[in-house]
Amino acid sequence: MFRSSLLSSVAFVLVLAACGGDDDASTTSGGGDGPSVEIVEPADGAELGVPFTLVVDSSEELGTTDTGNHHVHVYFDGDDSSYEVIESGNGEEHEITADSSALEGVEPGEHTLNISLRNADHSAAGAEAEVTVTVGEGGRSGSGSSDDEDDESDDEQPPGYDY
Repeated sequence: MFRSSLLSSVAFVLVLAACGGDDDASTTSGGGDGPSVEIVEPADGAELGVPFTLVVDSSEELGTTDTGNHHVHVYFDGDDSSYEVIESGNGEEHEITADSSALEGVEPGEHTLNISLRNADHSAAGAEAEVTVTVGEGGRSGSGSSDDEDDESDDEQPPGYDY
């Protein structure tokens, strides 16, 4: 009788230990079974001119929002309020140009290039990646808010030329 009680108690403790251990281990997002996304190009530590080439790879098929497929948001320094959308092709080259929303407010220097896999409704799909890059000259054009741009264009006029 004592042996039966002892075995029952040991079995009960083992069952409790097996059930309780899972809660602490599930603090990481996705657990390796969820969607994934990575930056293939540029490499971490790269120096970028503008425009530059971006290549992403995702475990999910990318497409336009009306197809219901996932897409990728590209942004800098964790600020996803200004982003560019990549809707096509895993492993394809995408050119990020000076007028890209992703480059809004990005000055030359070291930055974090972020990508985030998104559902068709733009909500986060749970996969993100980032690399540190150094952005060179040639930031966003067309802002019209910089007096320096006006000064440069005046310098390009022939001598004696008036508006």
